[in-house]
Amino acid sequence: MKKHVLTLAICSLVSTGVFAQQGAANANVEAEANMSAQASARDGASAQGSGSANAQAQVDGDAARDEAADHGEAVSTEARESASQAATLGAEVGERVSGTARAQGEAAVDSAAQRREQARERVNEARNAEIRAETNKQIGTSVSDTVRGEVQSTVRGAVQGSARNGGQ
Repeated sequence: MKKHVLTLAICSLVSTGVFAQQGAANANVEAEANMSAQASARDGASAQGSGSANAQAQVDGDAARDEAADHGEAVSTEARESASQAATLGAEVGERVSGTARAQGEAAVDSAAQRREQARERVNEARNAEIRAETNKQIGTSVSDTVRGEVQSTVRGAVQGSARNGGQ
């Protein structure tokens, strides 16, 4: 939709200039014909000569107007072609920019996914290390309690055995 609006705006600007140029050319031709007719009348030409000059000026004016119209049409056609080329070029550039932006966006998404996965792995590793440490602590406490209990039993047994043997 933006391409169509841009194309219409460009064509509108170009055609306005072409129509103004064509109008100016027509006005110049008419002014030139009028000046030519007035100059002929001032130079003392007869009424018939003046009419002939006016007729010639009219023919010259018509030819100049036709030439100006042809030139205006050629300029208008050239302007339309230029506008069409500009619109095509704009569309191509837009597609290239869009493709580049899409590729960069996909690369950013991929990079973010990799970073998220790496962070997840680090969190899992830290959690597993914490679990191992807690497990080792519990095992150490359990072993210590068991060893302490055995040592206490052995010491009690030795003390009781000594007390029995010492009393004899």
